[in-house]
Amino acid sequence: MASFMEPTSMFMQTVVRTFLILVFCQIASGAVAQSALPSVVVEDVRHHDHKAYTRVVLDLSGRVGIKETTSQRRVTISLSNVRLSQKAQRVLKSKTFPRAIAVSQGPSRTVVLTLKKEAIRTYRLTTFQKPNRVAVDLYYTSDAKKDSPTVTTPSPAPRRVLKPETSVTQSKPADRPSRKAVTVVIDPGHGGKDPGAIGRKGTREKTITLQIAKRLRGLLQQRLHAKVLLTRSKDVFRNLDDRVAFAKDKKADLFLSIHVNSHPKQSIRGIEIYHFGKESDPRALAVAARENGMKLGDDAPPWHSILAEKMLDHEIEESRNFAWTARSKLIPTLQKHYTIKDHGVKKAPFYVLRFTSTSMPSILAELGFLSNPKEEERLRNETFQKTLAEGMYQGIQAYVIKSRARQERPPRLDPR
Repeated sequence: MASFMEPTSMFMQTVVRTFLILVFCQIASGAVAQSALPSVVVEDVRHHDHKAYTRVVLDLSGRVGIKETTSQRRVTISLSNVRLSQKAQRVLKSKTFPRAIAVSQGPSRTVVLTLKKEAIRTYRLTTFQKPNRVAVDLYYTSDAKKDSPTVTTPSPAPRRVLKPETSVTQSKPADRPSRKAVTVVIDPGHGGKDPGAIGRKGTREKTITLQIAKRLRGLLQQRLHAKVLLTRSKDVFRNLDDRVAFAKDKKADLFLSIHVNSHPKQSIRGIEIYHFGKESDPRALAVAARENGMKLGDDAPPWHSILAEKMLDHEIEESRNFAWTARSKLIPTLQKHYTIKDHGVKKAPFYVLRFTSTSMPSILAELGFLSNPKEEERLRNETFQKTLAEGMYQGIQAYVIKSRARQERPPRLDPR
């Protein structure tokens, strides 16, 4: 009997050892695979003082996992598989960086944000995509606000606070003041002696942009009860400086410039939304050059003189948010009825955006290619124009609602 059991026992021991080895290998390979994953980079850290809070923004190269923990003295926000760039580290060492928050490189490729409870009443954590960002809004206690470092910087141009009109069917509490209508300036591109792009059938960009602008104006006035102004309401020439001055003089809350595109290749088609910045790609630069009335080789004025004076980060941020919100509504609205090529949101140094973005969120929409025969036909079509106007209206409405919510919603309380 013993001679029979001994081989069986040895066999079982071998099976167990083999199983344990396999389990160990799986765990080890998983750890190696995890460590082999490329880290997300904190490319930059920005901060800006608003009236009610200070916002700290981490610009990321990708999406990250976030874990929040709280103790009696601090709140800890951990970002996994992340490393700080040298640029971000320089910002964090600056004497002007807010004292109520510390950002550091933690163990195991984590970046740790530590919020000091004695310095803040509460905070709000928000994540964004396209581009990826993590924002922390710090709501100080009154004493901490007094003790925060003061820095002398040039005062930015006054920014309008968006106050969308409520729906006429929405009831309002008796003690709540009426909301001021949001002011939107729509800029129909080109006009008069400047026809803009011209399609193969003779369709002129200046005509299409004015038609779409008027349709959008009607929707904003009827549904959002907005005050809507056009930089031109008929076929007249307006130079870029006049368009910028008009928007600023009217103290607009939002600025939207409407254009249609053109390309040497007739097969190129689609829609793209721009906000101001260094060009996303060579074609974005070419589009901006055409709309600015300049050639890429122009020496007077130098092409990149438009970028010479650096804009503040928070000014770019609002225009970028406006662009992504507009795109998120416009494209799905069109795709319900048409096959649309979505070129997404891009950056380019458009003149009108450079000098309006300092005072209000500003974007430029290229709503198709007149050089593409199919899109030229669509852009001439009344139904397609109405759908375009509807999509742009939905985008503006969504941005106004989000902007007001950011102003009015109570801050987030400490987790757990």
